[in-house]
Amino acid sequence: MNHSTVNILALCDEMVLAILNKLNNMDVLYSLIGVNKKLDSLVRDITFTQSIDLVTISSNEHNDSRNKSILDRFCFDIIPRIQQNIESLILDPLSIDRVLCIGNYSKLYKVALVNVQFEIASRIFNNESSFVHNFKHQILDLTVTINEDRAGEHICKVFTNVFTTIFIMFTNLIYLDFRLINDCLSSPRSLNNFPSPTSYSSNIVHLNVRVYNFNDCLCLLDGDLSQLHTFIVQVDTIYNTSMIINNMVKSFKTHERTFISTFDSIKPFV
Repeated sequence: MNHSTVNILALCDEMVLAILNKLNNMDVLYSLIGVNKKLDSLVRDITFTQSIDLVTISSNEHNDSRNKSILDRFCFDIIPRIQQNIESLILDPLSIDRVLCIGNYSKLYKVALVNVQFEIASRIFNNESSFVHNFKHQILDLTVTINEDRAGEHICKVFTNVFTTIFIMFTNLIYLDFRLINDCLSSPRSLNNFPSPTSYSSNIVHLNVRVYNFNDCLCLLDGDLSQLHTFIVQVDTIYNTSMIINNMVKSFKTHERTFISTFDSIKPFV
């Protein structure tokens, strides 16, 4: 069988893109952006630049110095060149501060912050935060997973403040996933002081959250979440209470259908 070698630069753009589409977009960006004019132009295509997952870099536990070198290249060289195309960011504690301050990300609508501690979360989600100021009307899809070893009333208060800030400030939010991945850490003690429905957006269609008790579920649902069709909740504690809900029906309307959630004579466990 005869073999021949063809320089990739000699191929037409369509063929090069077909090859690159078989590869991970992060590998493509790291390896080829800035190499030469042709490849640089091709890898800036929206196919490779619309979603940036920097968690995949730090997940390589075998070479910290190489991970740092790769992250540095993305932060200093790659992301500034493609920021106008980025629609989705997946970040961890090593990359959050560095990436969020790079540019304005005019197309960004989806953010996932993974394995963050409350110290970082409270710095990002507060009224003075530049992230909140720049993206509070832009973010539609937000995932925050908290990995926190500490416990106590202070942590519970921070949890509540962060969650409340997200609900109030991100006015166009549609998808919210706010979770604690440490089962030893309790969720906030109460959402009784949760803001009134007029204080936050009613656009949310998907809500995944962890709460302390069943009353907190009602605090979340006792509002104007008229678009809600998916509600995933982890309840830490079920205990005896005087609250009894009989035949309470809430109707959540979407553009296509109406979803009925019925609580029929629910009594908490003793």
